[in-house]
Amino acid sequence: MLHYTQNDKFVFFNAVDAHVQLTVDNAVVGAADTVDALVELLLRADVAATDRIMFSSDVDFASEEGFATDDAAHELIEAALEASGLTAQADDLLV
Repeated sequence: MLHYTQNDKFVFFNAVDAHVQLTVDNAVVGAADTVDALVELLLRADVAATDRIMFSSDVDFASEEGFATDDAAHELIEAALEASGLTAQADDLLV
């Protein structure tokens, strides 16, 4: 079980107009439609594997927000987390 501290950020993803919007601690960082652009937003916001990462329900229904499929927003987010190294870092924390 992960335990969050007061210093952990609240990281939130939305699907908006065929882009993934990144919000950190209630401030919109930006929106991206490519893995590289989303990685840049994650790095700019200094997102860490220990931060609380959540998704809006519109990510589950991404086709309603202009994505080709309902899975497309999740795939973009997962690829960006992997490319930024956050997935590997999270796996290390769980060992």
